[in-house]
Amino acid sequence: MGLENYKAEVERLLGYPLAPVRPYTFDRNIDDFGWHKGSDGKHHFLAFIENGRVQDEPGKEFKTGLREIAKVHKGTFRLTANQHLSVSDIPEEDLVLIKGLLRKYKLDQLQFSGLRLSSSACVAFPTCGLAMAESERVRILFFCCVLQKDLLNRIIYFISTSLSLSTKWRRSARRMVCGMTPL
Repeated sequence: MGLENYKAEVERLLGYPLAPVRPYTFDRNIDDFGWHKGSDGKHHFLAFIENGRVQDEPGKEFKTGLREIAKVHKGTFRLTANQHLSVSDIPEEDLVLIKGLLRKYKLDQLQFSGLRLSSSACVAFPTCGLAMAESERVRILFFCCVLQKDLLNRIIYFISTSLSLSTKWRRSARRMVCGMTPL
């Protein structure tokens, strides 16, 4: 079809010509969490959704909270490429109500480390050929142990048991990485 023919067809369907191409560069790929006000005066809140999972867990009723927001919200919900959720186009008169619901269901929590805010889900085993482990278990292990001195031991053990690798491999990995003595 070619680019020009495709552009012509899009313009025909739109009923107006597209503007000329303008230079643009992507200079970052992070989400700006929290509240923002658009040029149209409407408000937007970008919520941290860990691993892109909207579900109810003890102390984190995200699914219920979003359902309650959707019942009263007149704007839109948008997903980011980083698996987070923007509650967008909130008019000034609904701001207090939406803020209250976000707070009630703990969807306004943003006081996490940069590492955690930047983490994302991966399908891992068995569907990803590049995976070395089950990503969610490794991520949970990492966040739970990151401040403990035996973090490397635990990661090596976890990976080796997940992959059914031998005790000999574990010892070898520990020695190669940092000269640690085996468990």
